Amino acid sequence: MTDNRRSLHWVFKIGNLKTNVHFYEKVLGMHVLRHEEFGSGCEASCNGPYARPWSKTMIGYGPELTHFVFELTYNYGIKKYKRGDDFRSVTVRGKEQVVARAQAEGYEVHEEDGETFVLSPDGYKFVLTDEAVTRDPVKGVSVNVADIERSREYYTKVLKMTEYASSGDGESEDARATFGYAEDQAKLEVVQRKGKKGEAIAHEKAFGRIAFAITDIAPVCEAVAASKDKVLHEPVTLPTPGKADVVVVIVQDRDDYEICFVGEAGFNDLSAPQEGCERIDWEARAENGADR
Repeated sequence: MTDNRRSLHWVFKIGNLKTNVHFYEKVLGMHVLRHEEFGSGCEASCNGPYARPWSKTMIGYGPELTHFVFELTYNYGIKKYKRGDDFRSVTVRGKEQVVARAQAEGYEVHEEDGETFVLSPDGYKFVLTDEAVTRDPVKGVSVNVADIERSREYYTKVLKMTEYASSGDGESEDARATFGYAEDQAKLEVVQRKGKKGEAIAHEKAFGRIAFAITDIAPVCEAVAASKDKVLHEPVTLPTPGKADVVVVIVQDRDDYEICFVGEAGFNDLSAPQEGCERIDWEARAENGADR
């Protein structure tokens, strides 16, 4: 069996879906791909450690089968999450277009430390680059780590990723390394901040999660067990009303970032476009006290 692995999405916890959809659509230029409502918490903690109704909104530049997208997780009754120092940024190609849309919508465009970026309604940073947009404008996600060598070993040896780039020594400048499963996929960048080797990463309540599709989740489970790293949730089958079931396993890296591996076949069925799957019933959400 061919072991296909593909980057899928990053999960953001948000406090107001309506303002976020406006930002992702009108500023970043994405569109809603599918929206799902759930009456109780997820068995694999997809909505965090919350036993309450929640919703999942997948949003991106194109189909989930070919693009790296974002999962906007809304927990009913929670308007704000404390943020840690884990997540750094998302990098998006097509700077000129995003800047023009941001200015037209009244969003501030920041210039700092050589970066141009915009902030989502929850304060998540989107760095904009002048790189030409080819298939997918999303270049990747960047997070902080305590020890880049420890992270390098985990991502290349345990999760079998390829290292595509590296720079810095962590002493005179930040140390960076970029990992992924294919050249044409969105990548995960890890950064050991200058002078902060060994400092624990604070995840707090807003912590995110990255997801990958995989042909068979067994090899990941075996590799993590063999390395004596952490499995947060053993393989579990998650149902979605009216859609395909998917098998997932949630592991944690050596800085306690959550990483979701999902069975490719079930995920491809789940994420396939269906008529009306992108519809959000704003009226029903308002009646349930959401997005205020």
